[in-house]
Amino acid sequence: MSWAQHKIDQYRQGKPATWLEQRMLEHAEPVHFVAAWIAAFGLIYGLWIHDWSWIIGSMLLAIFGHIYSWMWRRGK
Repeated sequence: MSWAQHKIDQYRQGKPATWLEQRMLEHAEPVHFVAAWIAAFGLIYGLWIHDWSWIIGSMLLAIFGHIYSWMWRRGK
């Protein structure tokens, strides 16, 4: 069992999550995690080559990861 799943089970039993634990669980969701890493590399590459399309695309991918995570959490 992963750390995230263990914590989710504790919260279902009534233990409140701290703010930091909520942020960690949000970023532990697999789609959000992968999107954030790809976005980070895209952002670094865009800054390196000074190309706004890479920078904006990376930011949109990171935002997509957040929105997906929020919708995933709301659905459960």
